[in-house]
Amino acid sequence: MGSSLRLALTVAVYGVSASFAVAEPIQLSSPEKVPVGASWVVPHDFASFSFPAHFFTDYTGNLTNPNLFSRDIFDLLYSKTGAHPFTLWYNASQEIAAYNWWNTTASFTTQYGIPDMVYIGPHFFDGFLNFPGTRWSWQLNMGNTFGKKGGLENAIEVAKIVMDYTKNSLESFELGNEPDLMVPFGHRAAGYSMGDYVREWNEYAANTSELVLKNNKYGLAKRRFFQGLLIAGADKPGWDFEESFQDGLDRHGFVKSISYHQYAARNQEWVRLQNSYMNHTANAHNVTQYENIIESCHEYHPALPFVLGETNSNSYNLNMSQIEGVFGSALWLIDHLLMGMATNITRYNLIQGTTFGYSAWVPVTRDGVKPHVRAPLYGQIFAADVLGHHPKVQVYPIPQLPWNVSAYGIYESGSLAKYVVINFDEWNSTTRYERPVQKITLDLPLWVKNVKVERLTANGASADNDIKWAGQSWNYTSGRLTKTGAKFWEGYTVKKGRVGVDLRSTEAMLVSVC
Repeated sequence: MGSSLRLALTVAVYGVSASFAVAEPIQLSSPEKVPVGASWVVPHDFASFSFPAHFFTDYTGNLTNPNLFSRDIFDLLYSKTGAHPFTLWYNASQEIAAYNWWNTTASFTTQYGIPDMVYIGPHFFDGFLNFPGTRWSWQLNMGNTFGKKGGLENAIEVAKIVMDYTKNSLESFELGNEPDLMVPFGHRAAGYSMGDYVREWNEYAANTSELVLKNNKYGLAKRRFFQGLLIAGADKPGWDFEESFQDGLDRHGFVKSISYHQYAARNQEWVRLQNSYMNHTANAHNVTQYENIIESCHEYHPALPFVLGETNSNSYNLNMSQIEGVFGSALWLIDHLLMGMATNITRYNLIQGTTFGYSAWVPVTRDGVKPHVRAPLYGQIFAADVLGHHPKVQVYPIPQLPWNVSAYGIYESGSLAKYVVINFDEWNSTTRYERPVQKITLDLPLWVKNVKVERLTANGASADNDIKWAGQSWNYTSGRLTKTGAKFWEGYTVKKGRVGVDLRSTEAMLVSVC
């Protein structure tokens, strides 16, 4: 479980006490050709997933009963981007999963949140087969089992099983989880340091390389195959990218990529939907804190992808319904994803959990409630349509906007192709005044004659149903994902390189050049 990062400072400096609509028209201008400050080309599997051990089979099912609802959601995102969502299987900070060959099913001891222990057997791994085309990363135990009899051997045995199930779709192994939290969770003695972690990490990487990857028949790299760090926060002294490499994390050439974990907030009493999430200034500061690390990864030889391997809106994933799983959090997710793209993060693994408030969908019946789509999925669907199928998409964050407005220029092969605009001004159906409308003026190349406008809409920031993207909604019906509504968009005429569009409070729009 990652920590909230820099939110206290962000809210203290940038937080506001009340929502308000910007009275004056806002003019947005993104250059015709991709400008300095735009991202590198964005991978089309950017918005991907991570499944914790205790909910893995809920989302995947098995060979006998595959979860077709989850598969349909993966296929929907694939249809929009041409890339299958990447998926990380991970343990919790407590390292709760243990493999026993005689177990026929997964079992756990608590109903909500994170369980005490998950026992997994051979059929657990059938879940890999439910998502054809998906690439995987698997996290091997290196926490509470390190140094114990059979600990390394069990990790190696699991690694072999995972490799044989996923074959050439296995992208990497992770080793352990959140080493900066090992001491608080009782997995290491006081004084445990980055240097200690680096030694342990290299020991497990060397054994996995020699005993699992060497001479594998799937074409997987023998050495540079491990995602490193998995740090829970970016603000812990002694636990950072630079320190790890000084201590020799990559001394044997095992590091393939770097991962940090990040949540926008926790359950602090000051956390609010408007101030903490529907706030572009706070969102941007949560993401841009990684700029120096990303640059260091990029300059390393070979260049290392930087991912947020575990991320979502709130690390306190229960009983936060006022901010999680509502329409405002879908708008937040769009901004979070696009800001990550603009900052050159390689991928987000958005953590999902059957009982987690921020999950994009609930995959199985829980407490008498059938499986269903939740508001955050619409944020991912929106972001998928922003990327589309074009192979060379870049994102430019438009600067100097009000704190409650977010906008991006989207470039295809170096030319302006789309605008994304989010109006974070919070409004609800219970608000005592009519929903405000913000006038937006967009600058466009002189050759553009028309634009298409698609909108993400709902009946306010706290809405958790009746959400529509371009006139369409998705939900669960008889075991499958179903779509309702006809696709709807508006056409606008561009005059002399400019077009005016209205955007209501608590809505987002995608404007595409025709």
